[in-house]
Amino acid sequence: MNTETATKKDSKQTKYLKQAIQLLEKRGYSDIKAELPEYESPTSFTEKTSDKSFTPDLTGTKDSGKDYFQVVEGDKKNIQDVVSKWKLFSNLAKIKNGSFYLLVPYGRKKYTTELVREYNIDAEMMKLER
Repeated sequence: MNTETATKKDSKQTKYLKQAIQLLEKRGYSDIKAELPEYESPTSFTEKTSDKSFTPDLTGTKDSGKDYFQVVEGDKKNIQDVVSKWKLFSNLAKIKNGSFYLLVPYGRKKYTTELVREYNIDAEMMKLER
């Protein structure tokens, strides 16, 4: 990936995260953590079987539960990593009495739905604006 493509991807990711944070604030979430400079970063987790480290894009607390949020990037080359990350966050959310949400940008609903069904991932989907 060249620098221009990476920068474009980062700016879209930032836009989606800021949009999601506004949604969370409107829905009454507290202790919001995000992969953005102006927020505290969410905790990273290491998968024991692979030693890979995963960090959720956002976390927030509501009704005594902690919810995990991940922007769907549509990565078709590393599907096993995507599935591992989503399953990890889904399990963590259950442990913390929360839910796991996939933040789905325009054009990625089919990809997301297929992965969630095929790999039996317990996740709710939230649509993001363009």
